Amino acid sequence: MFTVLPHAARLGRRLAALALLGPAALAAQQPAAAPPAVPLSLQDALALARQNNPDYQAQRNDLDVARWQVRQANADFIPGASASTSFGYTASGERRFGSVGFGEQPSSYSSSYDLGLSLSVSGSKLLQPRLARAQQRATVQRVEGADATLTAQVTQQYLSVLQAQETVAQAERDLARTGEYVRLAQARFDVGAGTPLDVRRAEVQQGQAEVRLVQAQSTLATSLLTLGQLLGTPLSDSTTLSSQFRLFEPTWNAAELTERALRNNPLLVAARATSEAARTGVQAARSTYLPTLSFSAGWRGYAQRYGELDGLVSSQLRNMQPNYLGCLQQNEIRTRVGLATSPCTNPADPAVAAEIRNGLEDQNSAYPFDYTRQPLSASMTVSLPIFTGLQRELQVQRARADAEDARYQVRAQELRLQADVAAAVRNLQTAYRTAQLQEKVRATAAEELRLAQERFRYGAANSIEVTDAQTNLAEAERAQIDAVYNFHKSLAALEALLGEPLR
Repeated sequence: MFTVLPHAARLGRRLAALALLGPAALAAQQPAAAPPAVPLSLQDALALARQNNPDYQAQRNDLDVARWQVRQANADFIPGASASTSFGYTASGERRFGSVGFGEQPSSYSSSYDLGLSLSVSGSKLLQPRLARAQQRATVQRVEGADATLTAQVTQQYLSVLQAQETVAQAERDLARTGEYVRLAQARFDVGAGTPLDVRRAEVQQGQAEVRLVQAQSTLATSLLTLGQLLGTPLSDSTTLSSQFRLFEPTWNAAELTERALRNNPLLVAARATSEAARTGVQAARSTYLPTLSFSAGWRGYAQRYGELDGLVSSQLRNMQPNYLGCLQQNEIRTRVGLATSPCTNPADPAVAAEIRNGLEDQNSAYPFDYTRQPLSASMTVSLPIFTGLQRELQVQRARADAEDARYQVRAQELRLQADVAAAVRNLQTAYRTAQLQEKVRATAAEELRLAQERFRYGAANSIEVTDAQTNLAEAERAQIDAVYNFHKSLAALEALLGEPLR
């Protein structure tokens, strides 16, 4: 116990009045109102990330490719259809085929069409739909794994921003406390109860608090930038996070959580789907030893037009001349034996030349689209590769190696997941216990500061005790904030391993 002198009592009342006036004076010095806060919940942040995050959207694009691969594999059993048309020109001149000449030919124009159906069936093609569906399932699981990874990243960064906001608020409280300390030290100095050293020590404490506030504000701005990067959209400085997280005692069993993780972990499920697709790939590689059946059918037609008809008319008339002479000889023989004669076409007759010309002109009028159809053509081919330079053997071996690698990756993922879940449960329990202890430390530090301030106010303690008490309280508050958010981050990491929420 100690006795308060009348002078000290008057000083205490003066300092108490100054302390009451302090908050009002600070409020009068506040700047203009800040822009309205923009609330952002964790669910809104996750929705924005799934909609705008470029890395995640790039993963989602693979889903469309996988769906079309399934469609294409099924469409391979529908006959392929093709249609083509062509137009050609041949100049006049002598036509030859090897050493055989066909004489002088006029220029000609040609057109044709070709309609075809084809179908090829092989062992690998029969397995393609199954392989494509397995690969599609693996792609879906990979995208879900990317979604889980994005959820974990956004949640962790969301908690980091909340932690940074709490740290800024703590730095502001610390700065306010040091400001009160400076005023108290100055008041004591003004009435002769303090020393300049007390004032300077308080001012140093206030300067350090201002530095910590500036650093905390910078950390908050950086955390918001990182969160905006994950969300795929920038966040303003007025963004406030509205989701709240409470501290609670974790009572989960590590063995039960490990079983749930082995069943639901998105990355493990994706690895298993990839392993299944790799096993299907081995069967597809083995199917290359089976024969291939190919079917085809086609419809064709052509049309032709000659550039000059005089040469063709003359050529046909010359070709008719031997027939005409032979016909005359036959008629002479028939006349001698008393038989009736046959009519003979005289190539020198102008009517014959006109008839030939008319026929060629009718044939030319069919160009370019009045085609002369060709008979239907169809074929079936059976092929069985006997030796392909060990390409099939290499393909099968590669498929087996890929399947074995995928199986080993699944096993490695399971072992890693078991260890990670056990470590995450222990970290969560440790974080909860640490948060509880840090709360007690903070309360003790706050009481220590209150007592030190009272003792300093009445002259029973020096400024060193107040400075140490304020430093201890600031460190305890920051440690408590870190401990609380380490708990929430440990819980988010455990949820990411399980692939499902726990709160």
